[in-house]
Amino acid sequence: MQKLLREILVTHSDAIVTHWAERVQKIAPTWDKLQVRRFVQDLTTALTIFLLDNKLQASLRAIETIIRSYFQSSSEGAQTIINALLVNRYILLSEMTQQQDSAINSLETFGMLNDMFNPLVVAIFNKYLPSRQINQLPQEFAPSCISNLQSLQFAGVGFFILDRDINIIYWNGGMERIYEVRARDVIGQNLFQRYPNWRRQHNMAEAIEMAMRHGHEKEFYSIKQRVDKQKLILNIKLVPLRDNENKIVACSVLVHDVTEQKSRESALLRYEQYFENILNDAADAIILLNENDRITLWNKAAETLFGYAEDELFGKTLTRITPDHPRAQEELSRMDQIVRDKNFIRNHRMTLMTKSGRSIVVEMTRTALRNHRNDFIGSSVILRDITRQEQLRQQVFQSEKLSAVGTLAAGIAHEVGSPLTSISSLAQILQMKTDSQEFKEKLGVIQQSIERISRTVRTLVDFSRPVAEKVENIYLNNVIEHVIRIIKYDKRLKHQEIVTSLAPNIGMVRASFDQILQVFINICLNAADAMEGQKDGLLQVKTWSENKWVHASISDNGVGIPANNLDHIFEPFFTTKKSGKGTGLGLWVSYNIIKSFSGDIKVESVEGEGTVFLISLPKVMT
Repeated sequence: MQKLLREILVTHSDAIVTHWAERVQKIAPTWDKLQVRRFVQDLTTALTIFLLDNKLQASLRAIETIIRSYFQSSSEGAQTIINALLVNRYILLSEMTQQQDSAINSLETFGMLNDMFNPLVVAIFNKYLPSRQINQLPQEFAPSCISNLQSLQFAGVGFFILDRDINIIYWNGGMERIYEVRARDVIGQNLFQRYPNWRRQHNMAEAIEMAMRHGHEKEFYSIKQRVDKQKLILNIKLVPLRDNENKIVACSVLVHDVTEQKSRESALLRYEQYFENILNDAADAIILLNENDRITLWNKAAETLFGYAEDELFGKTLTRITPDHPRAQEELSRMDQIVRDKNFIRNHRMTLMTKSGRSIVVEMTRTALRNHRNDFIGSSVILRDITRQEQLRQQVFQSEKLSAVGTLAAGIAHEVGSPLTSISSLAQILQMKTDSQEFKEKLGVIQQSIERISRTVRTLVDFSRPVAEKVENIYLNNVIEHVIRIIKYDKRLKHQEIVTSLAPNIGMVRASFDQILQVFINICLNAADAMEGQKDGLLQVKTWSENKWVHASISDNGVGIPANNLDHIFEPFFTTKKSGKGTGLGLWVSYNIIKSFSGDIKVESVEGEGTVFLISLPKVMT
């Protein structure tokens, strides 16, 4: 600390003089600013001689010159200098705190400064301010307290001594300040007669008796209300005094005004409570990171959002909630550097992972935390869950895309319709002219396929101009038989086995025949794509009824669907097929058709083992 103090006194002398002069101006309000600054400069020289060169006598000679130059009375000058030195300790403490490379214990440092100043102050006190009270104290008290009374005077702590009859025999300057009464007005008086309230306060009489008889010490807090109605919080400590033969001859009472300290502690506690309430009541996840980007605070909203308790992530990094993907880890590292370089990131959208493995989309605001020397000491992170908003945004985006598809479909519908009409007419003519039953059946399939193409075009047109479908009571087994007659000629199913298991009397459902047909064809052709290239492909279609529902399942033993895609297969334009082989609309359209008839459609799949679609429609109750 000596080295740091030397550096401050040498390199920051101008700043110290400026701050010191501002404080001394209050001690000597009648002086002009120039006189105050000259006085402080001279006093700085005397103090530097003592602190850095440890030359007490040389420093006292310099102080004597200052007293003769600035004051008419030696005692007045000495008192002003002591008060100025008292102020200087706080200025040096502030400078040392700012210049220290790491955090220091300010209370410990202040105590060390006080010890360094003490010999000079005691010397000034003894030379210019001899205390009549000290000289009048009984000789037997000297070993216990007299040598330290000047130090207490300098420290501004209240201190008084009671003899065995509880009479006040010493009352220092600190007590004069705290109780606003001069020593000459209380010396020789009985404490409880002078201050009757002290007898009842914290069992003062009992504490004094225990100190006098048994040598017990006692410490407590007391509230003192001054004449100006200001309340003081006092820390009071009773200690027995002994003579050279170790007999108790008196009791010393140390009175320390801790009003400001307690006020700060109370204010700090309130701020801590406010801060804690704000953190825990915040709707957003709030995280604090240290200079190494490790978590030091994790609020309740973060626990709720991610599923981790604070003690699970304390000391960990944000990689614990970042997807295990190189690109995500690189993004996190890049943000760490941006915060250090630019101090903040605002509303950055990214994907994070919860404890259960669920992906969530958040908006991150991250701000650098710096100390008074502008050193990076950490950062605050605020995360807002926007998963739902992001889903809605994607839905709006997809709706815009579908609107564009519908507009395009409306434009090309006539172009597609004309050749389809020609093909349909030619197929009908060929049916009438041929006598082959097999050929007529194949021409019938062509006719049905033309009708399916027409319905598909109409479905696309519906995106921009919805039309009413014919809703009626239909028998699901009939729809599936119709589907099988259509898809069995598809080249993708030419070498695959198609098996149906249709339960009889499953009941009727209310829906559109064409739309339900479209759903089953879409799913069956998807199954065909999944089994493409397999020699043992198997497509199974089953129906059954249960209570108020009619069920149908379509299963295949194809490549299956990856687990991370299962939640997305019913989204528009989502497809796992190769480019040019799928639009991502088939299952989305199928899903909406089934939902429009109050039904439900689910999927189960294991990658590499196959897929099962389960369709349920409410039974018509007659």
